[in-house]
Amino acid sequence: KVLVDTEGYRIRREETLIKMALNMAEKVKTSGQKADLEPMSAHDRRVVHLALQDIQGVKTESEGDGSFRRIIIYPAQ
Repeated sequence: KVLVDTEGYRIRREETLIKMALNMAEKVKTSGQKADLEPMSAHDRRVVHLALQDIQGVKTESEGDGSFRRIIIYPAQ
């Protein structure tokens, strides 16, 4: 298996995903409404799940099939 990381793309992508996930989690906590994220790869979904696993007030679940699989951020009960 070969991993190509051009000009730090993977790190920048992970940072972008984490920032987006934290912003969406904050919106979910304040609004009380769930948020559907765009479909993303398994690696990207894992980054989002890990970024939000310790955030109080929200929970995440993956939904959908194949390339249409996405994360839903719910307010925690």
